[in-house]
Amino acid sequence: MTMLNRIEVARGAQQEWAMLPVHERVKRLKSLRRAVAALIDPFVAVISEEVGKPPLDALTGDVMVTLEHLRYCEHHAEKLLRPRKVGKPFLLYHDTEFEELMEPHGVVLVLAPWNYPLQLAMVPMTTALFAGNAVVMKCSERTPMTAALIREVCEAASLPEGLVQVCCDPPEVACAWVEAKPDMIFFTGSSANGKAIARRAAELFIPVTLELGGKDASVVFASSHLQRTVEAVVYGAFSNAGQVCVGIKRVYVQREIHDAFVQALCLRAQQLRTGTSLESDMGPVRFPSVRSLLAEQIDDALARGATLHTPWNRTTDTVPPLILTDVPRAARLLTEETFGPVLCIQIFEDETEAIALANDSDFALSASVFTQDQAQSQRIARALAAGSCAINDAVRNIGNPYAAFGGNRASGHGRYHGGSGFHAFSRIKTVMKLKHLKPIERHWFPFTAKTFQQLKGILQFRHSPLPLWKRLKYLPRSR
Repeated sequence: MTMLNRIEVARGAQQEWAMLPVHERVKRLKSLRRAVAALIDPFVAVISEEVGKPPLDALTGDVMVTLEHLRYCEHHAEKLLRPRKVGKPFLLYHDTEFEELMEPHGVVLVLAPWNYPLQLAMVPMTTALFAGNAVVMKCSERTPMTAALIREVCEAASLPEGLVQVCCDPPEVACAWVEAKPDMIFFTGSSANGKAIARRAAELFIPVTLELGGKDASVVFASSHLQRTVEAVVYGAFSNAGQVCVGIKRVYVQREIHDAFVQALCLRAQQLRTGTSLESDMGPVRFPSVRSLLAEQIDDALARGATLHTPWNRTTDTVPPLILTDVPRAARLLTEETFGPVLCIQIFEDETEAIALANDSDFALSASVFTQDQAQSQRIARALAAGSCAINDAVRNIGNPYAAFGGNRASGHGRYHGGSGFHAFSRIKTVMKLKHLKPIERHWFPFTAKTFQQLKGILQFRHSPLPLWKRLKYLPRSR
């Protein structure tokens, strides 16, 4: 079946799916959550094997986030997708009612990555389904077994034929999917690939939501709880071997604690256990192309004067946690996406400098701030350019199914998760209803000088700076 045919099959299934009341779609999609829950162990095993992450990482980052998201949608989709009454200027629309309707786009193309192959595929996919769309999903060619399990749970859920189609074609085929003209595209991946897809989608007038790469900053103040901060940064930087879009890549530390922080961080990082067993902390960097790019970026930083504080035996395929200081702003480690266990640390003096350094990036996905000064934490969180921010924590905030998630700048645009997810996969239609029918409206033809003066008077009444009693003279006395 060609891609165009797949889109057309999905479009036919979607028309019937969209006609169902939201509560009926929710009822049918509950079986999808149960199907995933029944295959927790197979999902963990397959994800661990394909991506190279420890089982606990696969369980929390993929399975748990997916199941909690589905449960959230089951409880809130009907409320968040129902029609909503909106207001109006009374004098201009006193005899009308306005309502906003949430309508599905139609067929959504979901392009999913390999690093969290269940979560980053099924969260957008299922949000789109709850909103009334059909989904054609291209999983990563690096995770075909995970794609097969996703296909299996969709079949087990007895969804309408053609409503969800899952494949794992090679990346060059993704462009052909765009050419098949889906009604919306949801892409998670690199900024470079996202830009290429957005460019072609714009030419075809296809709406796009982009969840792209990050270069997340963490700001550590002298007042922070040192032990907790070290543990949080180690987790945020090296979870899934740093192959996390919202992983911490840059840490800015106040001068007073910089040396102690670096020392403690390096010691803790070197204690991490690498492997894919239940007792492992960090998985390997599995794919040679990822390891090769990491080596190039680190060599570039070292050549520019950076200092590497942790050991790295390059004769093996293992990439341990790597911590660098004095990395110049122009180094590739700071200007390009880095998908691996690499962390850059820099000193700052005060709040102003910390904010400037953290925001000095083309990327703006997520961020974190560590301080025991509550007022300071709020100031910094609001000043950071990122789409989300955690205070005295890292990464965990994006797993909340109630809270919107997305990036700014080169990290993409659009939001999903929570109510924002239903909006992302819906089009808003505004409907105006008349309470009473009249032969003619004031502003209709024929245009007359009297009509002009009457409407002008309404505008003067509404917008003049005069006291109310003086503005009453502007109101028209009769039609």
